[in-house]
Amino acid sequence: MTARRPRTEPSPPSQISLPRRRAPAQAGAARRRQQRQAGTAARAHGWTRASDGSGPAESAGRLVRRRADGTPLLLCTALAVLTGVGLARVEARTEVLDIANEITELSEEQQTLLDRKRRLETERAYLRRPQRVREQASGRLGMLPAAPERIQRIELKPAPVAEQEPTP
Repeated sequence: MTARRPRTEPSPPSQISLPRRRAPAQAGAARRRQQRQAGTAARAHGWTRASDGSGPAESAGRLVRRRADGTPLLLCTALAVLTGVGLARVEARTEVLDIANEITELSEEQQTLLDRKRRLETERAYLRRPQRVREQASGRLGMLPAAPERIQRIELKPAPVAEQEPTP
């Protein structure tokens, strides 16, 4: 904590003083010499100062990026591969769900068609009953049963087998 100073009325500015500056050539050179002697390694975050002596120094105090060693490329490649695998799995899962929905719809349609077939077979059996056919023939069409003397028996003789001529 810092102690607060009591507020005083500012006096009118009579003279403005700027902070003293060190001599740039001497201070920078001394600092660089000390860092080289201490063997300062590159910073952990990947940035170094131009004055650290570990690269081309364009100007004192400027940050220069360390050369990449391939790790970002490896990480990006791994991320791209994992993303591709994930997308492929999602696509496969979507395809499986689409096929399952189609199977369900086709099964329901098959069941509907089987029910309809059963109803039609029942209706056909009802319509083909001999008693109903007799009623419809006499009532709607005015048909009567045929008298026994009108019934004729027809016999078919087998067709004669034509002799085939030998082919030359």
